[in-house]
Amino acid sequence: MSAASRPPLVGRTDELGLLSGALAAAGAGTPGVVLVSGEAGVGKTRLVTELAAVAARTGALVLSGTAVDVGESPPLLALGLAVRALDAEGRAALDPWSAELAGLGILPGAGAAAHPLDLAGRVLLGAAADRPVLWIVEDVQWADRATRDLVTYLTATMGSARLLVVVTHREGGGSPGLDELGLGGLRRHPRVHDLRLAPLDRASVDALVAGAGVPADLADSGELVWRRSRGNAFIAEETLRALRDRDAAALTGGLRDLVLGRVRALPPDARSVVRALSVAEGTVSHEVTGLVTALPADRLLAAVRAAVDEGSVVVEDEGYRLRHGLAVDVVAADLLPAERRDLHRRHALALTELGAADPAAAEPALLAHHWDRAGDGGRARSAAAAAAEAAERVHGYADAFHHWQRVADLARGADAPDRAPALERAAEAAHLAGEHDAAITALRARLDLGGGSALLSRLGGYLLDAGRGTEAERVYREVLAAGTDAAALAGHAEALLLGGSLAEARQEAVRSLEVARATGALAEQARLLLTLGYSLAYLEDPAAGAAALAEGLRAAEESGSPAVLGRAYHRRAELLSGPLGAITEGIELALTGARRLTELGLGRTHGVRLLSLAANGQFRVGRWAEADAVIEQAFAARPAGSEAMDIRLSRGRMRVGEGDLAGAAEDLDVVEMLAHDTAGARYKVPLLTLRAGLAMFHGRPEEAIPHTLTGLALTAAHDDVWLDAALVWHGLRAHAECTRLDRPAPDAETVALLRRHAAELPARAAGAAPAVAGSVQMFALMSAAEVTRADGASDPERWGEVAEEWERRDNPYNVAYGLLRRAEARFAQRTRSAAAADDLTRAHDLLVGLGARPLLAEVRDLARRARVALPEGGPPVPPVPVPAQRTDRLASLTPREREVLAEIAEGHTNREIARRLFISEKTVGIHVTHLFAKLGVRSRVQAGALWVRSASRPADRAR
Repeated sequence: MSAASRPPLVGRTDELGLLSGALAAAGAGTPGVVLVSGEAGVGKTRLVTELAAVAARTGALVLSGTAVDVGESPPLLALGLAVRALDAEGRAALDPWSAELAGLGILPGAGAAAHPLDLAGRVLLGAAADRPVLWIVEDVQWADRATRDLVTYLTATMGSARLLVVVTHREGGGSPGLDELGLGGLRRHPRVHDLRLAPLDRASVDALVAGAGVPADLADSGELVWRRSRGNAFIAEETLRALRDRDAAALTGGLRDLVLGRVRALPPDARSVVRALSVAEGTVSHEVTGLVTALPADRLLAAVRAAVDEGSVVVEDEGYRLRHGLAVDVVAADLLPAERRDLHRRHALALTELGAADPAAAEPALLAHHWDRAGDGGRARSAAAAAAEAAERVHGYADAFHHWQRVADLARGADAPDRAPALERAAEAAHLAGEHDAAITALRARLDLGGGSALLSRLGGYLLDAGRGTEAERVYREVLAAGTDAAALAGHAEALLLGGSLAEARQEAVRSLEVARATGALAEQARLLLTLGYSLAYLEDPAAGAAALAEGLRAAEESGSPAVLGRAYHRRAELLSGPLGAITEGIELALTGARRLTELGLGRTHGVRLLSLAANGQFRVGRWAEADAVIEQAFAARPAGSEAMDIRLSRGRMRVGEGDLAGAAEDLDVVEMLAHDTAGARYKVPLLTLRAGLAMFHGRPEEAIPHTLTGLALTAAHDDVWLDAALVWHGLRAHAECTRLDRPAPDAETVALLRRHAAELPARAAGAAPAVAGSVQMFALMSAAEVTRADGASDPERWGEVAEEWERRDNPYNVAYGLLRRAEARFAQRTRSAAAADDLTRAHDLLVGLGARPLLAEVRDLARRARVALPEGGPPVPPVPVPAQRTDRLASLTPREREVLAEIAEGHTNREIARRLFISEKTVGIHVTHLFAKLGVRSRVQAGALWVRSASRPADRAR
């Protein structure tokens, strides 16, 4: 295979580094030997091939030969093959030792009287005296005795020769070990490194798959390659080749022949063991293996030993499994259908027998699998139901869902009464596992069999948790149209709350709480109290709201429903860390709740939702490193549905702030995809707000305006003014950025709309709780300051108030933003301002501490233009374009004259240049006169054209 066609080397960085280090040491006069060992196909050849390429690039002489399994091979065959494979330059390097090579029979000519080892040693050590030499012996387990002796001889005699010997050895599969080959003692020599290659890990296999060009429509190819190969590079690459060729079984003929050839070469009893293991799931105990194969104890041990020594079987956790998933697939496919069913029946009977003697040994999930494959549907359903209940007892809801789904599938078309209840339990297990779409699908399948309001109410809850609030509200209205239902009342109130109709949600909760209390529905009482408490605290009475939330938490604990408990933690933490501004308290409550819900098996759902809240709070108070860790913890739970949207929005916010704009865009794209058409403003408004911020940091603020307008249309009938506040500010900030960056400004109607929304914020928040009104007032203040900036007269007093108020609220990012804008406004009023320089320094220090690269880039750009020296250090920031330094007609210009010329080329007037560079208009005129004289031009057009021709700069420069 050519270098260009080889797949990328993955997962071997450390090993290649060790070998390259040994090569470099040999080149410096410290020779060595490296023994590279590993199972067949693990990647030994590929690794030493890469090393040979490294050696060739450094000018070393590379001798690489493979021993051949041909019985009595000629002496020193591997060396002979390596010499004969050399090109003309390599042969010329060995000319001084042609007599020795002839004596060894490697080159034609007269023989020599010396011993072959001495002759070979002269060649290799002599060549290594003049230049580095790499001698590679592959598959030493097949090498002749003379080659093995030469390796030992060189180890003892290499002295300070610039020689590295690399030997590869296949372990297992019946190959002789290094001790049997007489090379085991080398490991004790100080010159020898023992390098054992383990199989690739899962991440490396995934990287191999990602770079292999597998068709995108082949789902789960990474999982298939991992299961097949278990990290064996050869099997992984062959499986990928079959996938690229669209082989339905992803098996090349070479792989089939490899596995079946090895199995058929085993003794009959060992073949029985391999076939029995091929239909198993995971590791099989010795007792089960014996019952399935029906071999006597002594023959069973001998058979297992033969299969282990040959390499087909590995010992794991006191049991046995086939070495690779490839062997499972190939051997099982080679069985007759009747043979497969019989083996599954034997496994099921063996597990049943052992479970009867020791209940702790019962494995209902495996029983269900084997009875199903054996064709006994009745016993398979019973075992699957037992497996589901066992999984539920330990909060293994994802496993429980799959088992209940198997019960339902097995009951399809049969006269079994357990299909409907199995679908109900499958739906609930999927819901608790965070597989919301699967829960909805299963419950709708149950409703197809008939059902009442209770099932419809449950469907509404699943839709809510999937983030599909519009659908949920329709379902609840359908239930309530047919009569009063406590669950539907609680769900409908919650849907109203999540949809932003806080006043209506409060009224609904008050009315419905009486019904729930009358019926004794404790879980519904808890849900209604949570809705009531949140809306009360937000709208008018924080104390009464907090009391209702506390009562709701107690009721949730008493209800015994982990899902309701998760809602209770979430509502309290959301209110604290959001509108009420008690951010630190909200963070701690969210983290405590996440730990509790994870213990209850709901880490993937309510746990992730709470971690998202915590991360959002940590972002606001400047604990960005902690937020990154919390977000990583949440993603490790593999969330889906609304939880995936929550954590993606949190990470998107972090990425925008930290400057990973491509990563942020990816997160926001996923949220948009997950949001469907039925997700409400709760998800879509933060998404649009972040998209607006992203556009501004890309230097395209005019693209932020439509996102803002779309969001405002979504919240037209929304009570949650807190959700609107940040969106309105982003719109007015985008307008101001259009002015700053000379981008197309929004039309007058849009500007008027944005300013009207900003002016209305305080009045809309007047009826809310004081903390909510105060938080909204902050964004109203920022919006008013942005208006002055957009109008070309940025007010430093307003921006100073912004910075001070955010500092009082412990929000360092927004403090830095306020300081940046105040410095900008001060410089616009007075080109030399010590106070403005202090603002920039403070903003710089805050942003360096956070790692907020995009905003830090703006601070540094303003400092550059205003001639302010900032402290050294901090993270690298996106580059700010500056005029290129060239030895042409521009060379005579001063740095400030270059900046003025760049502004002229952009079409700016002297007044605009003065504003942008924080100098007086008179000073600009002087610079223009000087640069015209130096360049020999008479007009601004000529000067600008000269800049375009002479200065290398991006065509679309965001300043």
